[in-house]
Amino acid sequence: MSFMLKKAKKQIIYIPISFLFICCILVIILNFFAKNNTNKKTIEGINPVTVVKSSMKYKEPLTVILEYIEKEEIKEETIKKEPENIETKVEESILPIEDNLPTPEGKEKQTEQNNKMLEETTIETAKEENEVEKKEIVETQYQGFPTIGKIEIPKTGVNMPILDQVTVEGMKLASCLLYKTGELNQDGNNLIVGHNFRDHTLFSNNKNLKLGDKIYITTLDGNKVEYTIYDKFVTTPEDVSYIKRETNNKPEITLSCCTDDDEYRIIILAKIIE
Repeated sequence: MSFMLKKAKKQIIYIPISFLFICCILVIILNFFAKNNTNKKTIEGINPVTVVKSSMKYKEPLTVILEYIEKEEIKEETIKKEPENIETKVEESILPIEDNLPTPEGKEKQTEQNNKMLEETTIETAKEENEVEKKEIVETQYQGFPTIGKIEIPKTGVNMPILDQVTVEGMKLASCLLYKTGELNQDGNNLIVGHNFRDHTLFSNNKNLKLGDKIYITTLDGNKVEYTIYDKFVTTPEDVSYIKRETNNKPEITLSCCTDDDEYRIIILAKIIE
């Protein structure tokens, strides 16, 4: 009987202890599952910083934020240093120029070269200006007739347009182009005719021209060319041998007008003398 009582007492003691032990194990198991569930929710939450790090080892949100701030500070420091680097490069690029400054002799030589270049430029500019001044404005129309240029003969005072074709009315006003083997002031011969009115107009004074006298022809583009008389003769109206003549691929002009008795023609040949 006493043995049974002792056994009952031991069971009464072990039961609460066993119960407490079982409870502790249950608490530990519940805590373990609760922690895993919390970690999973944090990783799969809507926090963008946490989502970015979810593929790696889990880090606390505060750690991630601190790392982000640190990276931004590094970027700012890099940006601040760039202007200093640029200034340094500029200073370095200036140094070689200062080191290579010319000597007094070099400066003097450079000045001479600059002056020579300036002088050459001035001469070229003056030549161009002279060429422009030589260009003359030639009327393309004269009293209703189209022109191809003008003729000047200082010896006889002739200064008149050259009409581009021969007509009865045009011949009364100016000289006319009768025939050409090339363009005016270009390769070939141009035959220019004019009346001898015996009143000192048009070609009335061609009989007074001599070898070596000058004739100037200006085209519509303002190109003025000097011709020198190298031949003069009187021939019949039927003679045309002087029209188609060899000019050695150089420009020549031929003037033709009547003699005072209208029986013959005064022919004047002129070319460019170089």
